[in-house]
Amino acid sequence: MSTLLVIKAQPAINHISNSMAICDRFVTAYQEAHPDDIVLQHDLYAEGDIEIDSSNFQTWAKLSEGVKYSDLSSDEQILVSRQQLLQEEFIKADKYVFANPMYNLFLPARLKSYLDIVCVSTKTSKATTKGPAGILKDKMAVHIQSAGGTYQNSDNPNMQALDMGTQYLRIILNQMGVTDIKGIYNEGNSKLDEAAMLQNRQQSMDEAAQLAERF
Repeated sequence: MSTLLVIKAQPAINHISNSMAICDRFVTAYQEAHPDDIVLQHDLYAEGDIEIDSSNFQTWAKLSEGVKYSDLSSDEQILVSRQQLLQEEFIKADKYVFANPMYNLFLPARLKSYLDIVCVSTKTSKATTKGPAGILKDKMAVHIQSAGGTYQNSDNPNMQALDMGTQYLRIILNQMGVTDIKGIYNEGNSKLDEAAMLQNRQQSMDEAAQLAERF
């Protein structure tokens, strides 16, 4: 039995989100193909901010100085507990799904913040003479991303290089030891009318369902 961890990064909108619709199709197909597996999901924009700020550093400093968890304020305890839960879930998971729209050639801010929380030195990577070495071995990931332009599906390497979010996600996962990464990229939507966009979305949903069966 495996654990699939699904991370959604899409603020609530008044219309169907391409990336979320594709992600939901993946999860449904995965559950049908792997009924005994555990599926955990986080909607980062619905669950509240997880940005690393001064509160984090002040709390971490207290703990490093020997302050007991029980002596922290209630807000500090909640902060630490939530971060530890996210980190433990991430480390224990066998497979990951990251779903997001492209924002200005990058990932949504809250997905970046989530990665800042779960990527922890000594827990997800270790220092070696050749640089950081990932600890999270034998895991798989899928990145589902929608975009108005065409980047990953472009034959132009210059356009592919502009997708800095995908590059970053792959690099940070590699650093943690996750090297088996698949991608479903629903792109070119800004140039499509409604009917063509629906067809484009359906093609990506079909691709997601096929990948989920063997994931």
